[in-house]
Amino acid sequence: MWIPVERLIDGVVRTLTDAVLPDLATPFARGQLYAAVDVLKNLRDRVEPRADLAAAEADSALAALERCATALPSGSAALARRITDAYGAAEAMPPSARATALRELLVDALTALAALSDAEARPARAPLLEHLGAQAMRDVAVLKPSMLNEISRG
Repeated sequence: MWIPVERLIDGVVRTLTDAVLPDLATPFARGQLYAAVDVLKNLRDRVEPRADLAAAEADSALAALERCATALPSGSAALARRITDAYGAAEAMPPSARATALRELLVDALTALAALSDAEARPARAPLLEHLGAQAMRDVAVLKPSMLNEISRG
């Protein structure tokens, strides 16, 4: 699941100030926490999503949507046209905007496919599900090693 960087940083700041700060007893520790919060707040609006990750997601979504549109049953021409028109417009966008637009189109396509019978929807749904599985792996691949051991020791 993609979470905007701004929301992640806001959540960390909120956790630090609401949950951690009240339990810090020494002025030095409180000062260090305020310094970290200050850095995070200033960093929040200076970070951009990585274009290479957005491009990989968008390319995968585009290919999945193209395969979906061609696999739709004949009675779904309107949906196929909507998918084709939308991904055609998304191709010219910068990677981050393109990934966002194609994510929305994926949701629309999956919602429309839910109205079809399973037999009709299965061939068109398969490439979308393949993309979502691959995207989950791309999302996990950039995560850093866990610090749960250190966190649990306090």
